[in-house]
Amino acid sequence: MTQTDVKICGIASPSDYDVCAEAGAAFVGMVFYARSPRHLSFEQAALISQHAQKQPHPGPKRVALTVNMNEAEMTSMIGVANPDILQLHGDETPMQAEKLRARHGLPIIKAIRVDSADDLIVCGEWDGVADWLLFDAKGDPGCLPGGTGNIFDWTLLANHAGKTKWMLAGGLSAENVGRAIATTNAKAVDVSSGVESAPGKKDPRLIHAFVYAAQMS
Repeated sequence: MTQTDVKICGIASPSDYDVCAEAGAAFVGMVFYARSPRHLSFEQAALISQHAQKQPHPGPKRVALTVNMNEAEMTSMIGVANPDILQLHGDETPMQAEKLRARHGLPIIKAIRVDSADDLIVCGEWDGVADWLLFDAKGDPGCLPGGTGNIFDWTLLANHAGKTKWMLAGGLSAENVGRAIATTNAKAVDVSSGVESAPGKKDPRLIHAFVYAAQMS
């Protein structure tokens, strides 16, 4: 049985990173979006990255989640926060992503917000551009682009045959992640609010429970 990779998004501190590493997460997300309760300053993210790089064994890959971040901010963030992967969670185009990859040499995760099968049509445009797609629930207009706890119809992905690797996100928790994996055959899952005791406050117990439930599925 192939073990499901887990991404814990929206960590806030080196101690959060350590909990995710201990639990067995493959990725952690550092959020750079001012409207989010998980938003980090570049300096906060730098502390996480510096801490991670000092560990004796490789830990979770550090993913920088951005939403329509401009070129200057992106360059500054990468220079200070030193992420392993870029996650584009806004309206970025494949052309913009290709330019980012060429400029910074970092892998790309592109979020696709899903409400119906029509939302999956764009996936082919990202083949050869994104290293991963991340399927998240589409929220109401004007709401946060992710971390909302909303769930979409998982059966939409049951027969997804895209060429690009993908992660499942949107309202996952230790209680439902096994069912989500069984329905979609996801090889990787992403969670944020489902492992929090309050918005932006990660709960070590919930992180361990989620990773265990996902990897046992």
